[in-house]
Amino acid sequence: MSISHETNDELRQRIKDLEQQLQALKDAVAPLQSDLDPLSLLGRSQEKFVLPAESYHRSQTSISSSSGENGHNLHLDREKRPLNSTVVPANCENAAPLRYHPEIDYQDSEQLFRAYVETANDMVYTVDMAGGLTFINSYGQKLLGCNETEWLGRPYLDFVAQNDRQRTAEAFALLMQTGELVDFEFALQPKTGSEIYMQVNGRLLYRNQQLIGGMGIARDVTERKRFEKQLQMFLKAVESAYDSAIITDLNGQIQYANPAASRMFGYNLDALSGKNIAIFYPEDGQEQVRWLIQRAAAGGWSGEFICQRYNGDRFPALVSVGPICNENGQPSAVSFISRDITSQKQTQAELAAKNIELERANRLKSEFLANMSHELRTPLTAVLGFSSLLGQQIFGELNAKQALYVRQIHQSGKHLLNLINDVLDLSKVEAGQIVLDIAPIAVPQFCEATLALVQEQARSRGISIHKSIQTNLIPLMADELRVRQMLLNLLSNAIKFSNEHSNIGLDVTSQGGYLVLAVWDEGIGIPESQHTLLFQPFQQLDSSLSRRHEGTGLGLALTRQLAELHGGTVEVESQMGQGSRFTIRLPLKLHQPSEEKLQPLPVSETLLSTASESQTSSCVLVVEDNSQNSMLLKDLLQHWGYEVYCAVDGCQALAWLGSHSADLILLDIQLPGLDGFEIIRRIRANPVWCKIPVVATTALAMVGDRDRCLAAGMQDYISKPIDYDILATILAKYTRHRPLRPVTT
Repeated sequence: MSISHETNDELRQRIKDLEQQLQALKDAVAPLQSDLDPLSLLGRSQEKFVLPAESYHRSQTSISSSSGENGHNLHLDREKRPLNSTVVPANCENAAPLRYHPEIDYQDSEQLFRAYVETANDMVYTVDMAGGLTFINSYGQKLLGCNETEWLGRPYLDFVAQNDRQRTAEAFALLMQTGELVDFEFALQPKTGSEIYMQVNGRLLYRNQQLIGGMGIARDVTERKRFEKQLQMFLKAVESAYDSAIITDLNGQIQYANPAASRMFGYNLDALSGKNIAIFYPEDGQEQVRWLIQRAAAGGWSGEFICQRYNGDRFPALVSVGPICNENGQPSAVSFISRDITSQKQTQAELAAKNIELERANRLKSEFLANMSHELRTPLTAVLGFSSLLGQQIFGELNAKQALYVRQIHQSGKHLLNLINDVLDLSKVEAGQIVLDIAPIAVPQFCEATLALVQEQARSRGISIHKSIQTNLIPLMADELRVRQMLLNLLSNAIKFSNEHSNIGLDVTSQGGYLVLAVWDEGIGIPESQHTLLFQPFQQLDSSLSRRHEGTGLGLALTRQLAELHGGTVEVESQMGQGSRFTIRLPLKLHQPSEEKLQPLPVSETLLSTASESQTSSCVLVVEDNSQNSMLLKDLLQHWGYEVYCAVDGCQALAWLGSHSADLILLDIQLPGLDGFEIIRRIRANPVWCKIPVVATTALAMVGDRDRCLAAGMQDYISKPIDYDILATILAKYTRHRPLRPVTT
């Protein structure tokens, strides 16, 4: 704009208007602490605003301030300014330099004003009396995403978020009334994108002492608002927290406490301010607080403390301390987070008491099972042994009726023994006390042998057994005894629950690294609603007094437990009236467990060298307190050609050994007076008896009983009821004599 067409009076008036605008700009910027304040230039050397390349133009140019009737006015002293010096606006590296020309005062003022406005990092805008936009600086246009043609003349409310328009209109009206607007916040709605939160300061604009509108300088406070929102959320979280949250200085003086602190410690919040947090620690509180603050400064700590309430009650608390650092990263305060753990401690005490009770109950259960095993196995030894001897008519012939009765006695005894074994096995599995004896199993031969065991049972009911075994099956790595137990359970159930003269079958295949053993039948079937009950211990689908099928409900439960112990599964498919199909899946390559089983102690070389196939009589000492079992073993061993002496307790056995010699000792463990372990200790300590083989013949059949016997120094172990095939093998192994006629069970 040229000044040659204006009179001096007009020029002076324009300059005065610009000075008023600069003053309004300064007033608006001041609350926001803008980096460029026109009045802040007063008294500062122009050296800070002159480019280094033009440093030779430095002079005594000054900007002075005087006060007029309309407030501060800025005056540029043209007479003292060097020609063509270049001024760089403060805090704006990219702004165009302002070059002063001594012959133009008005343009200088206008350039200074526009340079400040255009380079500010705030939105600067002006509106007329109707609220229409008359000016927006570059930064403001960038925020709005609009160019001049899109905003010029439009109401400023068009660019205010809908929810803030009413408040903003009221704020503009207040500006018109009071002449200023301070720190008003509203949401700006740009042409595109999300709302932008702004804080604005406003002043009125005058020309020729006439009000022409208003000017605002708005700063983007979106980030600050986001931080404030997070801070409010954090404060609400702390205020509503269950745990006590306290902030102290580095001396332990309380600066903040949340409501939970008042609730936990019983103090009024106002009363806590300024107190030392040591009031919460009854035992040498100051020393404890110093220690906690040291731990906090070192990075933090958490642990249990005894705290004290206002009324003197003490309680256990979990206390966590941590540092609160200043802008330099140095600890300036400490946070104390405390949780009352009284209820947790009570729960822990209750759980500890329950655990003790459970351990006691488990011990009593084990003792009961051990006693039950012993008390039932001991008479069963006599029942099965004598019935077997009678059935084989060793001591005389039986008539048909007597032979039938003896077979029934023997079968009932075997059934009772199987029940005892199932109960013990299930308890062992549940207690994790069974160790699998993993070895390769030839599947086809194993299946044939297992099917042979149920052939007689199936034949008695006219049931046909079908088999389908895949060829070229690789050996199964598993515990053969336990796999046979599982398969026998399924085959026995198939026979038991099938109609007479029907069919059952065994299908054996290999699928995806698993051996699949499927047992099917054409029996009564099982309702789908009862499938989940099948594998529960002691569950009988027909538990009425009139039920047709005997059983304890342990077989399938034990089968599943043993399958899972092998890493396998048991599945069932069945419908009422259409038979059932039970499938065992076992991994083919189960690894040998790491536990090593104790092996029977070797027989001395001297004893082995004397063993022969001759029929020379050998002497066996039987130590047994049960007269029936003692008589059974004596009769059986004498029938096999052995000399037998029976002792009813340990003292009698040791006394007999003092004057006699024995080739083998069959030793019961549970004896009156000296038990079997004490007897074997004395035998091994005697140089004359120490090499006599000792075999445990006991009703102790729980997990670990065999290992205890072997570890005590016994050569072998037989559980009651005694398997006579095993007994015959052991006798032949440890004596100079082989039984003449082994008796089978």
